[in-house]
Amino acid sequence: MTTLEDIIRIAVNAHDGMKDMVGNPAIAHVLAVGLMGKTEAEQKAGFLHDVVEDSAITIDDLRAEGVEEDVLAAVDLLTHRPGMTYEDYVRNIVHSGNRTAIQVKLNDLRHNLHRAELALHTLDTSTRERHALLDEIMAIAAMHDRAERYIRNAVLPEAC
Repeated sequence: MTTLEDIIRIAVNAHDGMKDMVGNPAIAHVLAVGLMGKTEAEQKAGFLHDVVEDSAITIDDLRAEGVEEDVLAAVDLLTHRPGMTYEDYVRNIVHSGNRTAIQVKLNDLRHNLHRAELALHTLDTSTRERHALLDEIMAIAAMHDRAERYIRNAVLPEAC
């Protein structure tokens, strides 16, 4: 069985040197989502939720590291695969009934919306490129807001 420290090490190594859209370390988002988890499985899946999507690490690599099958199932659901629309990706999480994946996705969306709000208030838009970046962030935030509302409407309130 992996410890939370083991999982955090995997996430930190997987995101080493990566930055988000506004230049912040990508690991900050991952750590925030993990810390939002209410159960150990939610925390572990939260710390790992972007690992497969954003690095060369696979589900099998995580399995070889000793990550528990229930956490792997959630991480697999939380991995947005190429060719899958965002809407289908979110529907797949909801329809899976996997409470860990659903809760981690909600935590991910909440944190992404918080980051978008911060960007709205702090991002310098004096250049065309920075203004375009803000527009892109706001479009993503709108998509995440729709996804959060869809999940909340589709699952029982106690699952959220």
